Amino acid sequence: MSDVLILAAFFLFVLFFFSGWLRKYAAVGGWTLIVINLVSEIPAYLNADNFLYPVLALLSIPFLIITARALLRDDPVAIQLSQAAAVATIIYVPFAFIPVVQDVLVRTVVNQAFWIIQALGHHPQMPAWNIITENGFAIQIVLGCTGITAIAMLLGAVTGAPHLSYRQGISAFLIIVPLLYLLNLLRVAIVFIAVSDAWFRSFPDLSPDRGVGATDFFWAHNVFAEALAIVALLVIIVGLFRLVPGLAVLARDLVDLYTGSIAAFFRRGSDNGE
Repeated sequence: MSDVLILAAFFLFVLFFFSGWLRKYAAVGGWTLIVINLVSEIPAYLNADNFLYPVLALLSIPFLIITARALLRDDPVAIQLSQAAAVATIIYVPFAFIPVVQDVLVRTVVNQAFWIIQALGHHPQMPAWNIITENGFAIQIVLGCTGITAIAMLLGAVTGAPHLSYRQGISAFLIIVPLLYLLNLLRVAIVFIAVSDAWFRSFPDLSPDRGVGATDFFWAHNVFAEALAIVALLVIIVGLFRLVPGLAVLARDLVDLYTGSIAAFFRRGSDNGE
């Protein structure tokens, strides 16, 4: 179901660029499918002891309502945001659905992460092309481990900035792609080392039945790596604000749109209560 939803969202966002007055309806459809996909993945996230994405999935529901209403009234900020989402989706989908493209990216990440782990003094093995093992722990590198999602999102966000110049766009690309790719490689390598060396063996065991390294993986990947990734993304975004001033304008306008909509909702609720 997830693949079907993502592909359908992809076609709607492509339609967004070519559909004239229908573009707002295509954008509403694309956003709706993305949110449905996020919500449908909540059980899988919880099964993997990941609590950040279920929270984001639940928050995406009011986000969708506000965005859809803004699009239907032709709000220019919602249109810009949808343009960013459309570009991000178009960048991501080839890596998700073209096997040779996905395999090349995953294989490159595996080989480079393997080299970094070795350079840090470890002796991992590679029993399969996308699996790295050491000390009884094995990690399988999949598309989600490559950083392509974050790269696509930030590239999409930059394209949504008003008055974006070619120079700004190229400069942002040269910052986003290599920096996020390198940070992701370090994340993969350090999480692997943390788990294989049992850095968090004294932490609470929240996954007693999930096999070797489950608790260490939870703390290394689902807690510390996720938190550091959010901090790194925020730092990069702040840097992009300086490079692409229009992106800061878009961010400010989006904050105004969503906080204003939420405040209006509560005001109406208060008035009705009286």
